[in-house]
Amino acid sequence: MLGSLNTAFSTMAAWQTPRFTTHTPIPQGPHVVGCVDIMMGRCKDGTLMRLYYPCKVSNLQSQAHNWTPWFLGDEYTRGLASFIAPSIPSLFSMLFNWKMRNVATPAVWEAALMKTQKWPVVVFSHGLSANRSIYSTVCSELASHGFVVAVEHRDSSACASFVLNEDGKRDYILYKTLPPDVKEYELRSQQIKVRVEESIRALDALEKLNQGQAKNELPSTFDLQQLCDALDLSHPVMSGHSFGGVTAITTLAMDKRFKIGVSLDPWMFPIKDRVTEVCGNVSQPLICISTEAFQSDANLQAMSSLPADTTTFVTIKGTVHQNQCDTPFLVGNIGRAFVGVYSPLDAHTAMDINNRLMLNFIAKHLGENGASLNTYVPYLEAQRQNMVSGLYGKGKAMLGWDADFHGV
Repeated sequence: MLGSLNTAFSTMAAWQTPRFTTHTPIPQGPHVVGCVDIMMGRCKDGTLMRLYYPCKVSNLQSQAHNWTPWFLGDEYTRGLASFIAPSIPSLFSMLFNWKMRNVATPAVWEAALMKTQKWPVVVFSHGLSANRSIYSTVCSELASHGFVVAVEHRDSSACASFVLNEDGKRDYILYKTLPPDVKEYELRSQQIKVRVEESIRALDALEKLNQGQAKNELPSTFDLQQLCDALDLSHPVMSGHSFGGVTAITTLAMDKRFKIGVSLDPWMFPIKDRVTEVCGNVSQPLICISTEAFQSDANLQAMSSLPADTTTFVTIKGTVHQNQCDTPFLVGNIGRAFVGVYSPLDAHTAMDINNRLMLNFIAKHLGENGASLNTYVPYLEAQRQNMVSGLYGKGKAMLGWDADFHGV
């Protein structure tokens, strides 16, 4: 049923505007979502983030021509190709650009912020070779329920990112492939330090936005003063997927301003030599939501170092690692099998379970402010057969942990 609805919405959006021919799933919360890119500081020591937020638009479909472009540019494609298809980067880039240029995220670009209340905040850290757009389904769903979310990393683990030079032009930072003389752990353990710093700076940036003390270095019609005194910073959430999942865990250990943690399929390898220390310093309530085919024994063993009394572990059965990002919705049924993102569980169902587990957990720990958001218990009860509580997975190998394995 949900797949049919999404097909109908895709057709409607394409009819209303030739700019987009398909889109990621429609957010299901009560609010229409707005979206804006914000850069605070032009260099690497600044912050680049994509903000998803509840907006004043009342009819999402009426603004289909103003939905957010999912495609970020050729530079991002080249970085992605170097990670996913290093043997055929030109072919991959050609096919990817052809497929993705007309994809939209159902969030109204630079729409006015809804200011009926103060909105809680989530900082979201993306995975290896990803970017600020590829988790739009998760982030827009959170925003449709009243959360403001952010971040793009510039540690060379994203497929690409950028800074601005003195002339205001973009200088791109491309994905860094592993040099022959460098071990995987050496590179990733350095990158996670940068990622944690960037995640902490993202929360700093949200505080400045809330104080009305921020300037956007990017061209924009969105008035940042709308965010002044509009954010609830009492219970910031730190979240992320894969490399971003372990970034979330490490950030929780480092910065206690974050009060809640959500880690999607954390890839624990980048902290393998200090996993006991890092995990032992996580005192905030944390949920780890895993996919069945990803988690391997070595990674699960590392996750077991997290405090048992404050950590909840859930695995979604019949899922693969990419079920927690946009990829399954963009490549079609044949494409899912071709690029290795096919899952036995329907992709829409997997994403619904994932997002509702996130929302339910966050709502439980927001205090009074979360009571109205905690509406998905009946749904999760109905999906119990698709979930396993505790540490569980069927993954056979994983990047870093297994020397001959080079995928994610």
